[in-house]
Amino acid sequence: MNSLHLLRPFLAAVLCTCACVSCVSDGTWRSQIASGWMDSNYRLSQHESDRLKREARLAQEDGNREVCGAILQRQDGTLELCFANNESIRAHTYTLSSKSVRRMQRIAKGTNSTIIGSFHSHPSSVAQPGRGDLKHAGVHSLMMIHSVRTGQTKLWKVVLREDQKKGREVQLQVFARRLRSASPLAPSPSKPIPDHLKNRVLDLRTPER
Repeated sequence: MNSLHLLRPFLAAVLCTCACVSCVSDGTWRSQIASGWMDSNYRLSQHESDRLKREARLAQEDGNREVCGAILQRQDGTLELCFANNESIRAHTYTLSSKSVRRMQRIAKGTNSTIIGSFHSHPSSVAQPGRGDLKHAGVHSLMMIHSVRTGQTKLWKVVLREDQKKGREVQLQVFARRLRSASPLAPSPSKPIPDHLKNRVLDLRTPER
């Protein structure tokens, strides 16, 4: 579904962070990941869930664009979303730059977190990975998708079935947590927020380092 021109290096970074990765002859990334983490129940704070919905809605209103980034797992096991700039100018697609990948790696290291997957939004389709989403996804990696149309957010594990990549849904628990300070993993939008939308979104932008 998505044209992910620079997703392969991002997935390499994702999988190198959480596993020993090898590049096989067909050009896809596969990994052997420590047992346990793939089948756990993943927990996302209500704050992060609301932020994903808000940013995805704003992107959809801006010509059916998508939001994207990395899923980080903190030391306490909870998930946080590290937003990246979508470099694609086309609707219903996203592209990550190498600069964005390096930035997410720095954030993960600085917050003692581990990159365990990626996330993006679907402006008008359901929260299910399409063939384009799965094409360059690493086997056993996680993929979170938020559908603006349905309002659903789902988490998937990429598995290999009969030599084809499939998405297997895993449990995602959204929990309430009192936020002590602004998240350091906020999006850094490349374009200013329109004046008529400023009152609908918190200013969580983080300058590039």
